[in-house]
Amino acid sequence: MLDINHILVVLDSSHPEQIALDRALWLASSLNADLTLLTATYEAYCEDNSSLDAETRQRVKGALISKGEQWLNSFVPEGGDVRISTEVHWQKHLHDAVMESMRQKDFDLVIKGTRPHGILDRIFTHTDWNLMRHCPAPVMLVKSAAAWKHNRVLAAIDATSSDKGHQLINDNILSFAEHLADHFETDLHLANSYPLVSVAFAMVPEVTAPDDIQKYITEQHDEACAAWARKFSIQDDHIHIGEGDADTVIASISKEIEADVVVMGTVGREGIAGVLIGNTAEALVDKLSCDIIVLKPSDGVLPDAD
Repeated sequence: MLDINHILVVLDSSHPEQIALDRALWLASSLNADLTLLTATYEAYCEDNSSLDAETRQRVKGALISKGEQWLNSFVPEGGDVRISTEVHWQKHLHDAVMESMRQKDFDLVIKGTRPHGILDRIFTHTDWNLMRHCPAPVMLVKSAAAWKHNRVLAAIDATSSDKGHQLINDNILSFAEHLADHFETDLHLANSYPLVSVAFAMVPEVTAPDDIQKYITEQHDEACAAWARKFSIQDDHIHIGEGDADTVIASISKEIEADVVVMGTVGREGIAGVLIGNTAEALVDKLSCDIIVLKPSDGVLPDAD
């Protein structure tokens, strides 16, 4: 079951608009969940090694936290039907504030607004990348404050992978997407990509591609997608299979069907490999115009009660 009772909403004071808030309020109202609004504040001169005396440091720190609380409270609607609390964390990095909060409470979903990222964001471990890789709960990155209007949830999977980790992620993605679609009475679509083998063989001209290899790969993906679709009762005309890199294919399918949200997984590569190779989820964030929900292998969906 889609058991989302506690939602953490990450608000970034450096963003001109808090586009995640409307989405979070709508979801909380529909799911009868409570919201916690979170932000972080920090100044190095309030640390122990500062030249300021201890009393002044504490007074400045208290004033900054109070200012953060006032800022968060300005987003709490009066007379609303959603239970809302606020948290201001003394942390230099916003993702560290999220992880601190997650250690103290159990949240079922983390929601944050996002905007285009540059390569420097990835090299210096931007907040979004850290949340997608390390947050111990599903993460929704909101691209627009506009309401969902096309009634389409797109689940993006690696259908042919025989690796147990990828199969677990596939199952988690489709389970989450299915429950999301059922709750909001939306259409569930499945997306999958497969490589263009001719391009790979063109890079090693000394190796000849076997006859009908592309046909074999295409059929393999067709059969695998059909099996996943049967398991989650996805209609045949809601299965979308494209040729090419996963992030490009999924972004194209999402645009074509006008998806409201894409649900997908990440394996969270670390260090330089993560920067240079990247993850499909991370590459997709800037290519999608709709929301994205990122799951990890541990982000399962609770079974329905008997």
